Amino acid sequence: MKDVLKNRNFLKLWTGQIVSNIGDDVAFFGLGALVVYAWHGTPLDLTIVMASSLLPILIFGPFLGVFVDRWNKKLTMIGADLVRSILVLMFIFCTSVIELAVIVFILSTVSRFFYPARVSIIPEIMQEKNLVEANSFSQMTYMVSIILGPVIATPIIYLAGYTWIFVLDSASYIFSAIMISLLAYKPKLRKEIKRPFEELKEGLKYIWEHPAVRLLILIFSIVMLFVGGLNIAFSIYIRDIIHMGVSGYGTLEVLFGVGMAVGSVSTGSLAGKFSSGKMVLTGILGVGAMILLLGIIPNIFVMLICGGFMIGYFVGYLAAPATALFQKAIKKELRGRVFSAQGAIIQGATLLSIVMIGILINYFGMIPIILFSASVLIVLSITLLFSKATDILNAVEVE
Repeated sequence: MKDVLKNRNFLKLWTGQIVSNIGDDVAFFGLGALVVYAWHGTPLDLTIVMASSLLPILIFGPFLGVFVDRWNKKLTMIGADLVRSILVLMFIFCTSVIELAVIVFILSTVSRFFYPARVSIIPEIMQEKNLVEANSFSQMTYMVSIILGPVIATPIIYLAGYTWIFVLDSASYIFSAIMISLLAYKPKLRKEIKRPFEELKEGLKYIWEHPAVRLLILIFSIVMLFVGGLNIAFSIYIRDIIHMGVSGYGTLEVLFGVGMAVGSVSTGSLAGKFSSGKMVLTGILGVGAMILLLGIIPNIFVMLICGGFMIGYFVGYLAAPATALFQKAIKKELRGRVFSAQGAIIQGATLLSIVMIGILINYFGMIPIILFSASVLIVLSITLLFSKATDILNAVEVE
């Protein structure tokens, strides 16, 4: 870890990301609180806002990474940060959910340029032997921002209002752009690549022909199809059923972040005792069990422990082995295009879930939808644990 921090280029990049990630989570929490509490939004309102953030990933994600590979990554990140710093200020002037959704859509589209550039530049500024540690720093930054975002946002909302939430996020993007501008980085020339559509086609073909990759994407697509839209349900659930205010909403987000951190740490101690495939499937089972408890026992204590900490724990617990399985199963020269295709497929399932669950809640009520989604996860994970699926996933580790 010390070797990583001695790298001045990475230290500048990482410092900028700490600030901008926290700013993002402050703004994300602020948007949720604005729609749910200040505007008394409906499930449909939340569906529109969340769908607008996912659509660019589905539509543009697989292709924009190709263009990022051709451009100067440092300048791409600086440009994306500066554009985003302006866009988030436009939230201040929004008076309707549709206006929010339009800005969120544009903001998410610009971010599709930033994220692949950041991931791609790390191997160019770090020694290969320190890549694992460097990426672990990025993961830790994400967890810290999840915890600190609501902690910072809640008092700002109460004391200064929502405007300053978005001013803070804008400033965080400007700080990130300044830190990136200080990188001593020279872009590496590369050979011309194929057309974006051809590369996407190759990624999809590899997914179809590789059993483990196909199975993993199928599992997570099903999971996100039944769980991806539950963020909408939970936002209304905590407001209308267990009557938690903005501070309770913030506490829940913090507990989720802490749970993720603890789950990620526990993964390291269990990795040698259980296969990655079993850890992923038991993690999904754990998430399903916690969601089931929320539907059976709707009270604040259960929501904070099960809906906050424990769901965060199981998400953190399964994330690392799932990523490791993908990395091992996909050929090095195909990872970029396969990961792009995989992201589009899973995000497509998430988007469908957001729309579907948002509509179904209006017809059947919240608790039945929560119970049904939890039951699907539990049945799916138990079935896969006692099927040939574990053998297919275990074969990846043997290879």
